[in-house]
Amino acid sequence: MKRLMMAITLAMLATGCVHKQTQSGQQHAPRDIKAGKSATGNQPYYPAKAYAGRIEGVVRASYTVNTKGCAENIKIVSAQPADVFEKETIRAMNKWCGMEPTSLPKIITITFRLNGGARMEEVPLMVDK
Repeated sequence: MKRLMMAITLAMLATGCVHKQTQSGQQHAPRDIKAGKSATGNQPYYPAKAYAGRIEGVVRASYTVNTKGCAENIKIVSAQPADVFEKETIRAMNKWCGMEPTSLPKIITITFRLNGGARMEEVPLMVDK
């Protein structure tokens, strides 16, 4: 039993990620991430090194949604701490599909917490009229 547990632990570390599954087990992007609400779609994995080091953080990223409804033009706006969660944020966002197409950029804040995984909130953009 100890060997099995060790093998599972090593496998998780080898993949470099710790993941909190959604309740349904599916990993589709939400149709529309509402501001102030937690998304239940394709959330980023918690990087194993950050989890092991008990590191929490926040990443802000911008993106647009193409005509197929998938995220593109993904750019990291800010990240605290730097060089910890950005790669995983981009990996997850590249899988987001099923959203309303838009050429206007959207900004999302992803908060990584040890006790809660990753929580996503869309930041409303202010447009001058």
